[in-house]
Amino acid sequence: MIMREQGVDMWIVRSDEEPLYRQASYSEHPVYLSLLPANQGGMVLPSKYARTGMDVPKILIFYDTGKEIEFIEPRDYEEITGIVRKRDPKKIAISKKNLYIERRKIGDTKQLTVVKSDKLQRALGKKYAARTVDSWHLGILWLSICGPEQISAYRYVQGVQNDILAEAFSNQAIIPDFTTIGDLNWWIRHRYLELDLDCDNHPYVNIRRRPSKIAQYKESAKYFRHGMTTAENVIIRRGDIVGLDSDIMLLGLETDTQYYAYVLQEGEKDVPPSLKRVLRIMNEMLDEYRKVYVAGRTAQEIIDAGNKIKPKDPMMVEAEFGFHPLPMYIRRFSENGLKFSRGTYVAGIGSGYKQHPLLSPKLTLHYNTLYAHEPHFSFAVPEWGEEKLSFAIEQGVVFTKRGCEFLDRGNLEWFVVK
Repeated sequence: MIMREQGVDMWIVRSDEEPLYRQASYSEHPVYLSLLPANQGGMVLPSKYARTGMDVPKILIFYDTGKEIEFIEPRDYEEITGIVRKRDPKKIAISKKNLYIERRKIGDTKQLTVVKSDKLQRALGKKYAARTVDSWHLGILWLSICGPEQISAYRYVQGVQNDILAEAFSNQAIIPDFTTIGDLNWWIRHRYLELDLDCDNHPYVNIRRRPSKIAQYKESAKYFRHGMTTAENVIIRRGDIVGLDSDIMLLGLETDTQYYAYVLQEGEKDVPPSLKRVLRIMNEMLDEYRKVYVAGRTAQEIIDAGNKIKPKDPMMVEAEFGFHPLPMYIRRFSENGLKFSRGTYVAGIGSGYKQHPLLSPKLTLHYNTLYAHEPHFSFAVPEWGEEKLSFAIEQGVVFTKRGCEFLDRGNLEWFVVK
């Protein structure tokens, strides 16, 4: 039980408390929304409950009686005072990020004095304000830790994603020398719509092509950088490696998956041995990396342990371990790097379009939490000449007392397009 683990017997949650939990453009923070009773979905706007001229955010109180968690919904700050005094909690978790700014005119001058005070702290009074701790860590754990049913559902959702990607990486969706990257992107998007699935991002298809093949198809050569392109008008050719980074949203859960397919050349019956070797090496490294997830380690400690694992096959010239929260948590967990992850970066978290490292030095790895496992690899493959082949195999994992496990592992073998 998270509150008891943190030594907290009362948790006060406000709808407006969280510049550290989400993007500033959101109205109410995810901790508050996730704690609302299911039949009170209309409560997400505090303005529905505020009288004219009042600023009354919705407040939720959870109190551990020792036998159960008591749920209390005070009408306003004044009512909080009586609720707290009656229960006399020893440690109260609140957000300490909110400051109430009062501007006062001094005398007849135009000078303004800015007084910073917090309405909740004042409602608690000095005695109970002295017993408060910041609820940031508690909120993150509440959002992160999943129950057995959630983990089971996540395995199902990842399986649905894998089934769709298997369809996309077949002749059902790809006609070599005819289908473009854009065609495949939209085929996947339409497939999601047919199945009533939402997604956070438009599918991201990319192809890797041998240097000799890039020269052969001169009309598309200008779109390639380091043997790779994502240009939507480029046709998928025989001999290409097709990569896909995509997600689906189902049952309130979201995936984040990157897999690869090979398009057979004329006369080929199977994937070239060199590429089979590449995929085997990557999967071996994925298994080695799973061992670095250890309860109590920080994100930085996990990354450092992962980067000490060196490739055993000389074909792999570079390996970088990375993981991050699944997209549903990236959206929830805030701006300015306050997330449990490192090694990969996400653009657009925070104000403007910029990168933020997803790392919190204070948060440690807990059981029953989920992540996108996303190492990056580079290979020297003879058929590709001096151009290195780079990959990032990404899929959901869950960390339990059994260790780090894939939700529904895919890409153990190449998907093959004939």
